[in-house]
Amino acid sequence: MSHQKKQEHHIRPYKIAAQSAGLIVCIFALLFFAGKGTPEVLKMDQNELVPFVPFLLLPVAGYFLTWYKELTGALLMIAGGVLLLIFFLIRGDASIGLVYGLPFILSGSIYLVHISKRTQLKRKL
Repeated sequence: MSHQKKQEHHIRPYKIAAQSAGLIVCIFALLFFAGKGTPEVLKMDQNELVPFVPFLLLPVAGYFLTWYKELTGALLMIAGGVLLLIFFLIRGDASIGLVYGLPFILSGSIYLVHISKRTQLKRKL
């Protein structure tokens, strides 16, 4: 195995972890929203429902974007997670904000670690 392939082999787990975490978070968020969250969300005033859905779709779209443009997608996931967290904090529901926002922030951060490791590897070569 060449030296470059050997070093690339060491950063591969970061990408797999980022992709897996992102997929799990997206599935969890969408299932939670569709299953348990939908009746509660539908009880919301229309003025609250309209801003919530784009905040949820933003990090999910960021995850799908990471498959093509990792940095842009990761930043979109983190930004969407922060916006979800802020949205629910403003509503006074910190626990739901953490449930929706924190996993996207962490998943996007794993992508940033992968990108950082890959950049360091390219600089060494």
